[in-house]
Amino acid sequence: MMINKRLLAMVPESMPWMVRKVAVNWLSLAAGIVLWFTVAWILDRLQQGRSVGMETAAAFLVCAACIAVRFALTRAATVCTYRAASCVKGKLRTALYGKLRRLGGGYTDAFPTAEVVQLAGEGVEQLESYFGNYVPQIFYALLAPLTLLCVFLPLSPLTALTLFVCVPLIPAAIMAVQKVARRLLSKYWDAYANLGDSFLENLQGLTTLKVYGADAARHQAMNREAEQFRRVTMKVLTMQLNSVTIMDFVAYGGASWRHGPLPWNRSLWAVLWP
Repeated sequence: MMINKRLLAMVPESMPWMVRKVAVNWLSLAAGIVLWFTVAWILDRLQQGRSVGMETAAAFLVCAACIAVRFALTRAATVCTYRAASCVKGKLRTALYGKLRRLGGGYTDAFPTAEVVQLAGEGVEQLESYFGNYVPQIFYALLAPLTLLCVFLPLSPLTALTLFVCVPLIPAAIMAVQKVARRLLSKYWDAYANLGDSFLENLQGLTTLKVYGADAARHQAMNREAEQFRRVTMKVLTMQLNSVTIMDFVAYGGASWRHGPLPWNRSLWAVLWP
């Protein structure tokens, strides 16, 4: 599932920051559109051999202003990401600590200590990307094609339709990859948790293992578990690289259709398309 409603409901404090990040990213897109249209206008004048006058100087000032605005918006987006993630970390770790207090000293009957440590540490850290980047990017990916469609449709219908069709295919490709990778990611987390449990257990019982001469056998067992975790990790990385390849294919496949009636359309496409 791309949007976990239960998870979002647990941390409502992060929602305003995610909305702000979507708005900031949209404003950055608008500034980028103005920037590259201005660049295309300057290139068109240079190609036609027109003299550099006050209009061209004003266009360069517009470009500089757009770059400054995009820089400021990028910093603002980073702040929004940090704020959303900090809300998540504080809320979930507090909830986890409260759960352990309610369970009391016998919490190990339900959750191993190593798994609790992993959830409170790496598990919560992973949610930073979900709340700070993933969820806002989904909504931005839905908003950006509509904006580009409105901008390009009066200028080049073919360009606008190509953008409108190809840009949403990127999150669609991500959804398809996630469905395939869900089982693999589950195996990855199981291997990660089992390796942490074994490491903590062996570390706590190291003296006993030494006394009974079982440390070598436990060492070999940990090596096998570590090797299994390495293989699962490599499969996850392979899956991620394949998803990047699919997204690049969709993006550059759409860029290959950069045709339109305007003389500066190709120059605009070359710099605007990611």
